[in-house]
Amino acid sequence: SALALAQEIGVDTVVQVFPWREVEPTRDQFHWEVTDQIVAGAEYYGLDLVIRLDQHPAWVSDVDLSLNAPPDELDDYQNFVQRVAERYRGRIRAYIIWNEPNLAIEWGGRQPDPIAYTDLLKLGYDTVKGADPEALVVAAGLAPTNSDNAQAMDERRFLRAMYRAGAGPYFDVLAAHPY
Repeated sequence: SALALAQEIGVDTVVQVFPWREVEPTRDQFHWEVTDQIVAGAEYYGLDLVIRLDQHPAWVSDVDLSLNAPPDELDDYQNFVQRVAERYRGRIRAYIIWNEPNLAIEWGGRQPDPIAYTDLLKLGYDTVKGADPEALVVAAGLAPTNSDNAQAMDERRFLRAMYRAGAGPYFDVLAAHPY
């Protein structure tokens, strides 16, 4: 398995997406089989697990599932994060709140919005820490773009805007996508 190979080559931490649309495809109907297997597998091989929480289900937004969109109601995301963090308390090393929010394709096709992402991050941080206080919260990795248009916001500008919006105290780690 990939986890056995990771252990064999000396990896100590793996990152895995827990797609919201697969875990909670219908409001309040959770499908834990796959995520339970991932968590158990990481534990079996002695690997720390970092999970990314995004990929909206159809019921939280009218945005097509070919895009990644934040929910229309932040309470829906909060409930999802809380259920995951409570279920795996003490078993997940860190939670990544969303993915590349400085890209329109990861923000529902809309222009990237660092203030709205900061609101999502704050909610995610408070929710994770309330359910699993020892876990780390990771601010989403930003896409390196060198662009500023409706499709992408330069990651440095996005990050500065996040800090101006008060994001600083709401993450333990800032992810980076260095490609």
